Amino acid sequence: MKKLIPSFLKPQLVALYVLWRLLIKGSRGEGVRLNLAGVLPPLGSQKIIHGGKVKLIHLRERFGNTWRRFNLAYFVSSGLPPAPAIWIKFYKTFGIKVVWNQNGFAYPALYTPEVIARIHGLFQPIKLCDYVIYQTEFTKRCAEKFLGEIRVPSSILINPVDTEVFKPRATPLPLKPLTIMMLGNHFESEERMTVSLEALRKLREQGVNLKLIVIGHLDRNFTEDWIDQRGAYLQSDAPALFQSAHLFLHLKYLDPCPTAVLEALASGVPVIGSGSGGMPELVNDASGVLVLVPEDFNKLHYPPPQEVAEAIKRVIQNLVQYSREARQHVMKFDKTAWLNKHEALFNQLLK
Repeated sequence: MKKLIPSFLKPQLVALYVLWRLLIKGSRGEGVRLNLAGVLPPLGSQKIIHGGKVKLIHLRERFGNTWRRFNLAYFVSSGLPPAPAIWIKFYKTFGIKVVWNQNGFAYPALYTPEVIARIHGLFQPIKLCDYVIYQTEFTKRCAEKFLGEIRVPSSILINPVDTEVFKPRATPLPLKPLTIMMLGNHFESEERMTVSLEALRKLREQGVNLKLIVIGHLDRNFTEDWIDQRGAYLQSDAPALFQSAHLFLHLKYLDPCPTAVLEALASGVPVIGSGSGGMPELVNDASGVLVLVPEDFNKLHYPPPQEVAEAIKRVIQNLVQYSREARQHVMKFDKTAWLNKHEALFNQLLK
């Protein structure tokens, strides 16, 4: 249906929709009454939710998500409604406070100038909001680089993880085969896949009995019997998936704040990753190993396979300790603390 609507009519239709919603909402309510701009599927839906929208589930659980008498709106840059500037301008006109959670950015190494301009154009309404939450220091630095000066109060708040849902196995996973997991639907280049596989093949050549689980949609099928390729998964399936692995391999370049990394750590699964983007803010030396690469927004950089293999060997030589430290380290990113900080922020904005 959306494809049948001429593009020049979409902003007008969005404006009418938002205005209609605001007019029927009634007077503003007391306390925190949150609106998530219609980007989440209804409660009970089996639709797969991933990326930046996952954190909205936590907000909905604590604060609800209403169109009636709401006084706060929350936007996530990687899950925006159409024409976000229109939404925000109408919300501000009606005295509704707007919080913007900024995730990642488009950069020349991955996208054409036209795509970058379009994506960063969608992010410009960040400057209209009452408050900005950046996922990581890296994300804030990117905002200043790609969007220019943003004169909006802000803070850094790393993505949350539910440590009651994501937790280590009750009984240890057998050490043979060593099971490594990667998320396949986030592979930004063939080189990332090539480096990952070459590193694991080197370990197998050295006698390491290992198995690879690749989760998500890929444009290729693996024929090796040691690679277990699976499709996309529901968020409710994620805890059991992470508990089925010893290590999580994440070489995505300049990843701003991958929630899957936090979910792995909470599951007691150490992380081998790219030492770029926001990863150093998520993984410390005790919870995994990050392989250093240069920061370059114009070209993708991946470590040599041998360095990745050595990082994996370093972890598996003391796997129990790394697993314990991974769980301990990630507790500071628990969703309860994240939600409490949001509640304090919301109450401050509503004063």
